[in-house]
Amino acid sequence: MKPMKKFAILCLILAGCAAPEVKNESVWTVRQMQGAPAEEAGIGQGVSACYAGVHNGMLMMAGGCNFPEVPASEGGKKRFYRGIYVADASADSVFVWKKAGELPVEAAYGVSVSTSQGIICAGGTNQNGALASVIRISLDGNGAGVTVDSLPSLPCTIDNMGGAVLDHYLFIAGGNVNGVPSNTLYCLDLDHTDAGWIQMPGFPGAPRTQPVCVAQRKGADSLLFLWGGFSGAGEGRPATLSVDGYCYSPAARTWTPVAVPAGEDSVGISLGGGTGIAFGDSLILCTGGVNKDIFLDALKREEKMKQALAEGNRPVADSLKLAAKEYMSMLPEAYRFNDRILVYNTSGDCWTEVMQFPGTARAGAVLAGENGTFFNIAGELKPGIRTPEIVKITAGGVSGKKSLSLRPVTETN
Repeated sequence: MKPMKKFAILCLILAGCAAPEVKNESVWTVRQMQGAPAEEAGIGQGVSACYAGVHNGMLMMAGGCNFPEVPASEGGKKRFYRGIYVADASADSVFVWKKAGELPVEAAYGVSVSTSQGIICAGGTNQNGALASVIRISLDGNGAGVTVDSLPSLPCTIDNMGGAVLDHYLFIAGGNVNGVPSNTLYCLDLDHTDAGWIQMPGFPGAPRTQPVCVAQRKGADSLLFLWGGFSGAGEGRPATLSVDGYCYSPAARTWTPVAVPAGEDSVGISLGGGTGIAFGDSLILCTGGVNKDIFLDALKREEKMKQALAEGNRPVADSLKLAAKEYMSMLPEAYRFNDRILVYNTSGDCWTEVMQFPGTARAGAVLAGENGTFFNIAGELKPGIRTPEIVKITAGGVSGKKSLSLRPVTETN
């Protein structure tokens, strides 16, 4: 690569959205990994909304859910999992997974964050209902076993929320709070857990389930960033889908709008159901998410069907029910999940599209990793259909808080 082009791309990502004529084909490496957990019946088909993280050099997956027997489109029953699995995070192309323990209960749709003391798993839901429990999983040096410790429970049940650790504080944003889509923000001081959870100012606008929530710095400030999310109709609220974003300043206790996720075509992208992770000293990597138009239409269809049933309008309700069944039966590509790998720059408040990669076009996946190497884990390819695949995404030259350096992209299957 020519030195001037390398410099231009570096400026595009680290300093802002200048040099739009420069393409991003020379920034990242992407590899399709092999190997998935298989010690629980059905889990080998892949799961959505699992807990995941990296601790002591080991990649961990726990919980998750799928429809292993009858598809969701045919009324199948969702199964939740309990196993905690670990694999060497330094693996080049093949993971060898080992079951190292179990969660206290089967669970999915919570928040998981990696810390130096272990991987925190908060809230979620299972076949018995939503959860308020918070645990921390620590792995021994070789990943042969785990220790599961309890942290203070959430003040209510919360599932399908976002969350991140900012400095030594764990934040939980949005999700279903006691079963209702919310705008809430809760905080736990991990250095003083005896103080319990504190409710902070909620974010503006519509409630958000399955938002992307990431902690990152902007200059000297430590901020919490939130994008995407959606909510079904209820309690007098219409169905909504959000593409905009906000950042929360714990110091000022205020929310401020930030740039809407967008690719090279400048069209706003929904990150609802997607995932994100911080790296470097000012960057956030985001992948996946539902298509804003297709998914919002599905939410509105459900809203109209409930209204028709309440009014006793059986012909309209039956027509909408048939359309909902057809929606569940489409091919994966018809849902148009977001396949763009995006990077947000907190300093420039702007987005860069790294590439389009079909392997990350998922909802309910998890991003975990460190030092510039990240794993896009499992998720669903369409409603009810999961994948066990893991995509390894590497930002060349990133280490801890170092700046991003560049190398050519390779896509390896």
